Amino acid sequence: MLEKLRNKMKLAVNFPSPPAVAQQIIELASDPEIDVVKIANVMSQDPSLTAKILRIANSPMYTKQRKSENLRQALVVLGLNATTTLALSFSLIGTYRAIKSSRIDYTRYWRRAILGASAARALGELKRLDALEDIFLASLLQDIAVLAVDRVQPDFYDHLPGPATHAQLTAHEVSRLGVDHAALGAWLLRHWRLPESLCHIVEWSHSPTTTDPQTRVGLCARCVALGSECAELLLSDCPSDELDALSANAAAWLGIAPEALGETMERIVAQVPEIERLFDATLLDADACTAILEQARELLMIRNLQSVQQVGDLQEIAQHFEARTAELEDRQKHDAMTGVFNRGHLDRVLEVEFRSARVGGWPLTIVFADLDHFKRVNDTYGHPAGDAVLTATANIILGVVRDTDCVARYGGEEFIIILPGQGEDGAKIVAERLLNRLRSFRHPVAGGTLMVTASLGLATLHPGAPFDSAAQLLEAADRSVYAAKKRGRDRLVTFDARELATAGRDRPPSAAATLALSHSR
Repeated sequence: MLEKLRNKMKLAVNFPSPPAVAQQIIELASDPEIDVVKIANVMSQDPSLTAKILRIANSPMYTKQRKSENLRQALVVLGLNATTTLALSFSLIGTYRAIKSSRIDYTRYWRRAILGASAARALGELKRLDALEDIFLASLLQDIAVLAVDRVQPDFYDHLPGPATHAQLTAHEVSRLGVDHAALGAWLLRHWRLPESLCHIVEWSHSPTTTDPQTRVGLCARCVALGSECAELLLSDCPSDELDALSANAAAWLGIAPEALGETMERIVAQVPEIERLFDATLLDADACTAILEQARELLMIRNLQSVQQVGDLQEIAQHFEARTAELEDRQKHDAMTGVFNRGHLDRVLEVEFRSARVGGWPLTIVFADLDHFKRVNDTYGHPAGDAVLTATANIILGVVRDTDCVARYGGEEFIIILPGQGEDGAKIVAERLLNRLRSFRHPVAGGTLMVTASLGLATLHPGAPFDSAAQLLEAADRSVYAAKKRGRDRLVTFDARELATAGRDRPPSAAATLALSHSR
C-alpha cells in the first residue's frame, strides 16, 4: 500500500509540486555559484514573497546594522542561506495553505505548523545552533505528508476521531502503512530535490532519541521534535497534562533545564504577534497565552526545584564546556595581546562588508594606521614597553570608533579600522580625532613618559571608486599610509589614485592585494 500511495503522490495534480519560484530557489540552493543577484532576480518575480523577505529582514527577529530598503539589502542582512530557506518557507506555505479538507482540521494544522516552527527556531537559538532557518523550514514541512496523503487518498483518515491529535494521526499511519508521515514526508522532500540535511531532519523528527546529539542534523531534529511538542502544549485545552512530558523531553533531548524552558516559552509567545503578521494567520488567543504561561511558570518552577539537586552537577559541567567553547571561539577572533580583532577575523569581516557595500550601495571606508618610529620604542625601552604601547594604542582606537566598526591588529605596529556605511568626510573626522588622541597620550616608560604618533591612510569605496575587490581597497589605504610616512608622519593621507601614483612607485612590494601584507616601517 505504501508504494501505491507514493506513486499517487508522484502523479497527483490535486497536490501540486512546489511553485515555480520555489523550484528555482531549490535549484539555486544547490548551485555552488549561487550569489545575491541570482536569488534576488528569482524572488523579485513574486512581489508577495519579496514583501515578506523585506518585512522579516527588518523585524525584531533579526539583529541588523541598518534598515533594509530593498530586496538586495535584505539579502545582505539575512545572508544567502537564511534568505533561500525563508523564501522557501513563505513560498511553500503560500501554495499549500490554499488546500482544503473535510477530514483534517487544516486551520489547526497550519497553526500548529507555524507555532512549532517558531518554537523549534527559538530552541535552536537557545542551543546556539547556526541552522535556525533550516530548523524553521524543516519544522514547517515535517507534517507535509499529511496534506499529501489526504489529497491523493481522501478516505485515508476517515476512521480517525475528530479532531485527531498528532499522536493519533501517527499511530493510524503506522498501522496502515508501516511508516508515519515523518518518513513519508522525508521521501516527498527528496522527490522534490530539497537538501538531504532537510530531509533527514524531517525524517527523524518523530524519533529524536535515535539521532546523534553531537551532530548538526541530530540537534536540529531534536529542536524540531521539541518545537512540535511546544506547539501542542500552546494549542492544548489542558496544557498541564502535557507540560511534564515537555519538561522531561527538553532535559533529555537538549539538556534544557525547566527554568530555561519556561523563559524560552515566554520568548516564543512574545514572538507570536510578529509571526502572525508575517504569515497572515491567527495563531493564539492572547488571554489563552497568558493563562498557559502562568500555569507553565508555576509548574516549571516546581519541577526546577525538584530537579536542581539531581542535575546541578551535570548543568555545571555543561555550562563549563559551553563557556569554554565560547571562550575558545572568542580567542580565535581576537589578538591575544591587544584584545582587538586579529588578522584572520579582519579578512573575513572586510570581505563581507565589501560585498555588502557593493550590493547595498552604501559607502565603506578603511583607515590604515601605522605607528611612527615604533622600532625605536622596542630598541630603547624593550619589547615589554612596546607591547604596552600597542595595547594602549588599541584602546585609544576603540575609544574613537563606533560599536559597529571593526578594529583589528594587522601585523606588528599596524592597525586597520573598517567603517561600514561611513563616507570619506565622516571617516576623516574619526581619523583626525584619533591623531589628536595619540598626540595627547603619554605612555609610561622607564624614566618618564613617551608620545607615539601614527601615520594614517584612508580609502573609501563609493560609486565610481576604482576598487573591484576588498584587497584593492585595502591596498589603496596601504599606499596612502606609505604616502603619509613619506610626507613626514603623524598625519592623514586620503587615497587619490593620481596623486599617489608617483608616491607608490618606490613603495616596497605590497602583498595587500592578497591580504597578506608584512613589512616594517
